Amino acid sequence: MKINFVSQNPDLNRGSFRIWIHDLCYYLNNIGVDANINYEGKDSDVVIFDKSFSYVKKIDGIKVGYINPVGFKKHNADFIIAGSLEEKDSLLCNDNVFLFPLIEKMYQNCMLKIHKKTDKIKICFHGSSTHLYSFDSNLKNALEELYKSKNIELVVIQEKSIDDWVQGRPNIPIKFLQWNIKTVLNDIMSCDIGICPNVTEPMIKPHDVNIPFGLYDTDYLLRFKNKSNAGRAFVFHQLGIPVVADLTPSNFHILGNPDNGYIAMSQHGWLKSLQELTCENKRSLISFNAKKEFNRCYNPNEWAKRLYKSIEKI
Repeated sequence: MKINFVSQNPDLNRGSFRIWIHDLCYYLNNIGVDANINYEGKDSDVVIFDKSFSYVKKIDGIKVGYINPVGFKKHNADFIIAGSLEEKDSLLCNDNVFLFPLIEKMYQNCMLKIHKKTDKIKICFHGSSTHLYSFDSNLKNALEELYKSKNIELVVIQEKSIDDWVQGRPNIPIKFLQWNIKTVLNDIMSCDIGICPNVTEPMIKPHDVNIPFGLYDTDYLLRFKNKSNAGRAFVFHQLGIPVVADLTPSNFHILGNPDNGYIAMSQHGWLKSLQELTCENKRSLISFNAKKEFNRCYNPNEWAKRLYKSIEKI
């Protein structure tokens, strides 16, 4: 079976192209599949379109795939590739939705960070600047409380280096760096702890209490994108940096085991998790365990085989 990935914007700085086309094509070839990118021949059995296409159409005699499309509707494709269980579920109105997690080739086989005692603890956020608003208010308050007793710095690695963050911004030292494929590895490796906020609007609505219907004044109300995933945490796992992440479902795949890291939602949850990780020995232990579990669960060649077999069946 010959597979051709088609992209209008083959830019390695773009995560969806880098992971689901460039890297996935590499993994497929690694397991013996004939896979190419923007191949101009007419003998492909499968054509997989990048998410940069707003619309794809069927091709006679060829199976058509669509990467990471807008959810909650049916798409004109034979199969869909999704990056998380959250996203997959939102697309199941389509007949075939296959999961390929956000496993970054550029971070595979890197030497793990060696954690040493340091005068300043660098706490790293990397990813889209839209997630910065998820700091408000529990993570923001936790960082400010931690800053009272520890010398910490927040390192923000995002698609822009402009310092225009207001809502949810903690009043602590912050260093802004622009995400760049040439420097991002060293930028992340310079840090000690990784954080992955994603959920927005955590709140309690006491007026909705209805105990006979299982509604209590201590309930969580969480909002997160259908495309939420554990990709940002994966990068930290791959590099040997311990992670504190929020209650987004995909974070539990690895962090559900407390030996591998921390899940937090409340101010105290974030604070106590970060406090524990100010110890270099704890950082080393947690990050080692997380990397071991990541390797067990997220071998990219195994996921590529699983995807290939799923496509083959249709």
